[in-house]
Amino acid sequence: MKTGSNLIDTPPRSVLVIDDERGFCDVVTVILENQGYQVYQAYDPREAFGLLNETTPDLILTDLMMPDIDGITLIRRLQATPDWANIPVVMISAHSEPEVQESAKEAGASGFISKPFSASELRATVGAYFMEN
Repeated sequence: MKTGSNLIDTPPRSVLVIDDERGFCDVVTVILENQGYQVYQAYDPREAFGLLNETTPDLILTDLMMPDIDGITLIRRLQATPDWANIPVVMISAHSEPEVQESAKEAGASGFISKPFSASELRATVGAYFMEN
């Protein structure tokens, strides 16, 4: 038990951030770690699949535009893999046109964040996925 609290210690919620821009991953990681989340980073989808074979995050944040495999294809592969199909995925992209958001949703994305976004918007979006549990 936590001292002075009725809460039982539980492992922190985990988030996998997938983006080919390392600086972006670092900023998102700092914001989320300051909120108490365990954050994993992958700089491309292939690295993400390797991490997913080792750990199952509670939430995935992925960029749309990445070399080799784009975010839509990544989401489709996640949805097609039983061990990963139930992990909520939030697409993050500067391309926020309605048709892009619809494609992400059709592929299986649970949400969409438009770049640029504020730290408070990121915290609120991520936090919403953990409010019910």
